[in-house]
Amino acid sequence: MNVIKIFIVLGLAGFGYQYWTKHREGQPPVASTSSARSSNGFVLLPGTSGGGSGTVQVIAAEDCPEDAARRADSLAEQLSSKGIPVSRTHSVSFTVASGDPADAQRITAIMNGELPIVLVRGKAKSNPSFEDVMAEYSGR
Repeated sequence: MNVIKIFIVLGLAGFGYQYWTKHREGQPPVASTSSARSSNGFVLLPGTSGGGSGTVQVIAAEDCPEDAARRADSLAEQLSSKGIPVSRTHSVSFTVASGDPADAQRITAIMNGELPIVLVRGKAKSNPSFEDVMAEYSGR
């Protein structure tokens, strides 16, 4: 339940920041750049806590819907069976030092996506396929 609360807080924080930025400058919120997205659909995010740089993090809440939990567990098992260092976790936190509104927007977009959320070398994607994760991990 705590992860859901974190997702909600991150979403509200992102929305609040975008709303404030839009009204402060009188312009629409900053869109994420295409250079922040890999060819596999993974999006560059600010640094996270936990998990080493070579570890794939598979994130889904403990009490998330059964299908999402099964997908997360299955993905983590598949990755582990291929020798990929993987961490199946229930929470994640980000370090946003720059204050860049695009960072908050990308975090909100990913965290509001379908579970599981997968982080590979500083990039994330919601509900990726095993093939997408393997391609991102291998740098293809």
